[in-house]
Amino acid sequence: MNKITFSRWLSLAGYFYLLLSLILLLFVFNKPEPHNMMPALLFYIGPLMFPLRGLLAARAYTHAWAGYLALFYFIVGVWYAGAEVDRFIGILITSASILFFVGAIMFARLQGKADKAEASENQNQ
Repeated sequence: MNKITFSRWLSLAGYFYLLLSLILLLFVFNKPEPHNMMPALLFYIGPLMFPLRGLLAARAYTHAWAGYLALFYFIVGVWYAGAEVDRFIGILITSASILFFVGAIMFARLQGKADKAEASENQNQ
């Protein structure tokens, strides 16, 4: 397995790990009132739906800006990890966001270099 494929799978694993951690947060650990469930879902899980199509299609540009989205979830994870009651879920969210960030940024960088080399090679022919 080459570095590009590894980094893509790393970012996808981090993405779905983060999604699962947020679902656990909302439905198991920190369950909101029934009338507050939809705003909580939109706030926590809604932003993660924007890069899904580009991540699955292996677009370098989507991976690049999705890495910045992972930083928001890093802050959320640190916030929950600071509370003694929610420390476990906070650690899960923090580790998932770090995994997602590292994989996404690695993929964007490596795929960008590969695309640039391929364009240069095609231009020389």
